[in-house]
Amino acid sequence: MTAGAEMEALLEKPEIDHLFVEFTDIDGVSRSKQIDADYARKKWREGFSVNLLMLAVSSMTDVPENTGYGEAINFADGVAIPDPETCRRLPWRDDAARVICEFEFRGEPVEVYTRRVLQRVLADAREELGAAFGVGNELEFHLLDSTDDGYEPVTDHPHEYVTRQTERVRTFYNEMKRWNDAMGVPVESIQHEYGAGQFEVLFDYAPPLEAADRAFTFREVTKEAAATEGRKATFMAKPLTDSSANGYHLHVSAFDGSENRFADDDSLSATGEAFVAGLLEHADALVALGCPTINGYKRFTPGSFSPYTRSWGYNNRTAAIRVPESTPIRIENRIAGAAANPYLVAAGTLAAGLHGVRAELDPEPPVSGDAEGQRPTLPRSPEVALRALETDEELTAMLGEEFVDVFTTVKRHQLDLFNDHVTDWERRYIQVL
Repeated sequence: MTAGAEMEALLEKPEIDHLFVEFTDIDGVSRSKQIDADYARKKWREGFSVNLLMLAVSSMTDVPENTGYGEAINFADGVAIPDPETCRRLPWRDDAARVICEFEFRGEPVEVYTRRVLQRVLADAREELGAAFGVGNELEFHLLDSTDDGYEPVTDHPHEYVTRQTERVRTFYNEMKRWNDAMGVPVESIQHEYGAGQFEVLFDYAPPLEAADRAFTFREVTKEAAATEGRKATFMAKPLTDSSANGYHLHVSAFDGSENRFADDDSLSATGEAFVAGLLEHADALVALGCPTINGYKRFTPGSFSPYTRSWGYNNRTAAIRVPESTPIRIENRIAGAAANPYLVAAGTLAAGLHGVRAELDPEPPVSGDAEGQRPTLPRSPEVALRALETDEELTAMLGEEFVDVFTTVKRHQLDLFNDHVTDWERRYIQVL
């Protein structure tokens, strides 16, 4: 049975009343349209109208001007077309299913839709490297309890790997694991991370598009599992001043049959080194893609396991690009924060690495020990990172000029709003000024 036929069979079940047609905005936030199941079963191949402007707004639905997706097209609708391979019954509801969609406008793919950006990079990658990429996701998040003053971590100290602290959230974990399995996201492990209330989850390798779908799904399922206990799961990079930050580590492998294109015995091959060199060459632009909000830049701090410098190393957690001591050899990009759009993290990583391979770039020597002070720092300012992205000719060509233009427009709009906002920290000076 084809995936389309399986989706139609699911929608024919008498208990299924709704289909959520889901997509990401440019920041990676889940948005959806709820369709009657009978109507969806008949019309899914044609797709469903959705305001195209939703692909070019911020995570807070701020609407910037001059993206080309608002007034320039009379605020027109696009067409969201379900990808039946992604259709799953929602495990926390008895009456609904969900499917991730593609986007078209006037019969053509929408090039700024981030799932489409990754698909375009993958087409180049297959032609360029002639190898099958595998991607593993490693995501950190905070689990918080609501208080009268806001939120506080469910655990009170940085109990990294401490068993009884992970056990304190076993009911949440059990539900989160069960629901993710039902949604096609095979969670492999969970551990308490260094920060209070901070956890890290790993799930199995997959082809890049499927891996990005999994990361997108995992975040929504995890938030839903937390909500059932009256808690808040957040992938915000730095949700608490006195806690460690949440990272998104992307592990990449490349195989041509049984040949690991990144490996030469126990070290990187020339192809692997060129891939690393490409990541370093475009690291500042990758920061822009990996920090969907201004908060993401607070993750880059010295003296932590968050990346701070444009560096790489063997099994070195202080480097931005790490080659773990593992079999098979793989390359880990540690730049992005956990709130980043998974399709852009994967697309940016593959595009940067492929440019390194294409140009036969050589990386500088790997760092040993703490990378701080040994290499240039990563951008701590969104303006610097955005400028790096829009002036990066190679990355822009691979991601798409239209996408980069819309992305930087949305980000600068967010930056302007933030710069005009007076924060609680600033208001403290009312007492003395």
